[in-house]
Amino acid sequence: MSDDFGKELLMLGGTIAGFVAALLTVLEKLLDFQARMHGKKETKGSPRPERAVPESASTIDFFSSKPLRGSSYLLLYETSVIVAAGVMLNYVGLTLSRHMESILFLDMTGTALVAFLLGPWWGAIVALLSNSVVNWLLYPEAGADVVIFPWSLVNMTGALFWGVMARQPGFQKYVRTAKSSALAHTWFLLSFGLVGAVVMSIPGTFVQAALNERAVFALNPEVAEALSARVLQWETVVRSSIEAMLGVQWGESISWYVVNWAQNIVRYIPDKTMSAAIALVVLKYGYPLFEQELIHGGPAKEPPGDERMLPLVLGLLYAPSYATLISSESYAGMQFWPLWSLPWIFIVMGYFKLRYWGSTDEVLHEARLERAERYARALKPIGKEPSYEFCRRLTFVTLVASLMFALCLPILLIDSYRVTFKFFCVVYGFLLVVHLIRVAIAQNISVARSE
Repeated sequence: MSDDFGKELLMLGGTIAGFVAALLTVLEKLLDFQARMHGKKETKGSPRPERAVPESASTIDFFSSKPLRGSSYLLLYETSVIVAAGVMLNYVGLTLSRHMESILFLDMTGTALVAFLLGPWWGAIVALLSNSVVNWLLYPEAGADVVIFPWSLVNMTGALFWGVMARQPGFQKYVRTAKSSALAHTWFLLSFGLVGAVVMSIPGTFVQAALNERAVFALNPEVAEALSARVLQWETVVRSSIEAMLGVQWGESISWYVVNWAQNIVRYIPDKTMSAAIALVVLKYGYPLFEQELIHGGPAKEPPGDERMLPLVLGLLYAPSYATLISSESYAGMQFWPLWSLPWIFIVMGYFKLRYWGSTDEVLHEARLERAERYARALKPIGKEPSYEFCRRLTFVTLVASLMFALCLPILLIDSYRVTFKFFCVVYGFLLVVHLIRVAIAQNISVARSE
């Protein structure tokens, strides 16, 4: 009952947020239009200057006429684009898996993409947003928090692992090479898929223990039953060996974890390997400018560092899930509180590492300004294309239409806020997909022209 009530409140909040977002977007466009008209009047009334002063490339905003600089530009048109693409890929992967009953979940594809581009902390933030907010909010069954919240540990572990691996010189060299050999591709799949499955299966096994679940190999009942019988035999053998060394009490517990960990490794290998591979394909084909700047480090060959506030943001997002996990009797009471508290150790360690050994604020700020200037210089010609202007105005008109429809829904329907929430999810979801595709096309055109 409380879970349904929490969803009702979040849906109400989401409805209000979507309505306000649409309203603010429309107001922004109207103010932008008014500023343009006012500027044209001043231009006509003032004498023509003898020499035009060129506008700095760093103040050019590719997606709007409003000038933005540095951090604001990157937040809107780099970070938010990558985070939105990550959340969208995670949701699409999970939706396809549920409807097609696949052995692949693919709910960490977007997490891998964000971890490759923005590093481990942003990857963990996207993993937590996808798992504990988006999936929980849109999960159709009752008791969604029991099913979803614990697995945020697996998702965050994968994000941290992929993000750290993507910062290694071997990955940067592999991605930079245009014609990588079959051996290099095998190295990538083994390092990011096989080793990733081994690492992520560790918290996955503990989560299964907290939920009192066992690993499931196959969807076919007959195959699953045969494998379960074989697994029980393996567990008996392992337990006998451990009992001979450590005693009965330790033997039963450790044998359960060892056998289920081995099953999870086998089950995770195809999912994590395909997730990492699909994420890299999306990165290479979709966002080549992000690859140049965030993986290869631009002209200076220095990838950007992490900001010290990112672990704090991750902790702020994890706090509600942690409170639910630590207080609910559904998760075997207080027995597994060290498991739910483990992310705090990494969060605290990450914060102090970035604070005392990370890049200074001045270095990060200067790098952001230079990166924003390079983005603007590369994308400014694309923003003047007639096709882009056509799509931009069509998007604006669609937002106006969605706002008008949303105003009519409370009059026509009883359960209006739930319908309005889903309405905004569909409309903004499609517009988000279009926006991400437009950014990908613009980056590919820009790179092709520069080459």
